[in-house]
Amino acid sequence: MLRKLLALVTAFVATVPAFADWNAGMEAYKRKDWNAALREFQGVLQTNPGYHGAHYMAGLVLKQLGRNEEALKELQEANRQEPANAAYAAALGGMLLERDRAREAWAVLEPVKTQTLRGGQKTAILVLQCRARAELGDFAQASELCRQATQAEGTSADAWATLAGVLSRQEKNSDAFQAYRKAWELSGDIAHANNAIAAGTRAARFAAGDAKKALYQQVADVAKQLAEKRGGPQGALAAGEALMGAQQYDEALAWFDKTGLDNALVNYYKGQCYLGKESWARAEALLRGALQKQPDAALRRQIYISLGFLLDKTQRYADAALAYQEAGQPNKVAEMRDKQAKAEQNLKADEEKKRIEEMQRLQREYEKLTRGGGAAPTPPPRTP
Repeated sequence: MLRKLLALVTAFVATVPAFADWNAGMEAYKRKDWNAALREFQGVLQTNPGYHGAHYMAGLVLKQLGRNEEALKELQEANRQEPANAAYAAALGGMLLERDRAREAWAVLEPVKTQTLRGGQKTAILVLQCRARAELGDFAQASELCRQATQAEGTSADAWATLAGVLSRQEKNSDAFQAYRKAWELSGDIAHANNAIAAGTRAARFAAGDAKKALYQQVADVAKQLAEKRGGPQGALAAGEALMGAQQYDEALAWFDKTGLDNALVNYYKGQCYLGKESWARAEALLRGALQKQPDAALRRQIYISLGFLLDKTQRYADAALAYQEAGQPNKVAEMRDKQAKAEQNLKADEEKKRIEEMQRLQREYEKLTRGGGAAPTPPPRTP
């Protein structure tokens, strides 16, 4: 946003009259000599106390110096004199938004006629207007203003990221993901990539079928780009998480290996991959190993839930009940105990069936021998 503001400053400077103090102030401003710039602009105000341009520039410099209350007053005076000036409105509106004064910010920004602006100037105002409306809870207008900003300057990462934030606040996570991804592609800003991954993951969790896999694949693409750009374990971890969601388990495992980490979370994720591959023994070893690495309470619960699922799948219902008990899932505990009881009943029924079948076989052998005229064998003993 500072870059956009500087563009507004440049456009503004071309319209102001030349004064010795003014020109010296602008030179100091360009070289970021804030104290010198402030002296010069204050000199302009001593001889021209009503000059709105000097109030504006003094406000910008005071903000750079961290003298925010004084900066706000100077910007308010500039805006009071020229409320339709885009540069003044942007600077003042931005400061008010930073202070959570969205209603005041909108009152400053709304009078600016964006149709008379072009490029970066138009985008800067529309983005600020969007933020103000969003903070006031008017997401419909905020979204529209942001879309106008992306159309005014399609290469503005600020515009796309602001739009994404508004969409996220409405739980429109799939659209938010696409907007954050666009901001990431335009800027290479790691924050935009992280936000894209978070929004895309949320969207994928609530999707189904092919749409779910497609979203996870797109998230994985961003995560892999981030991992390659940023490096380190966190980037590789994000790539692995997304690929796991896309059910690309072997590639996910490769990225988890690239983290170089052997902690509870990585072991849990690897266990999840092997669960997806139905490699039960390997999955169980990793999940039980994760429990030995001091996971926090939330992760410990997830590990036990996965263990319960695995033990249920392998028909070890008593052990599954214990796992679900550790996870704090009493309904699943009851379900596993019910399955265990039925399994025991089925086992007894199978044993009884085998016993009866064996008795019937022996009886048939006895009758066969008897019909053949041979010596009758001793009949089998009766089973009590």
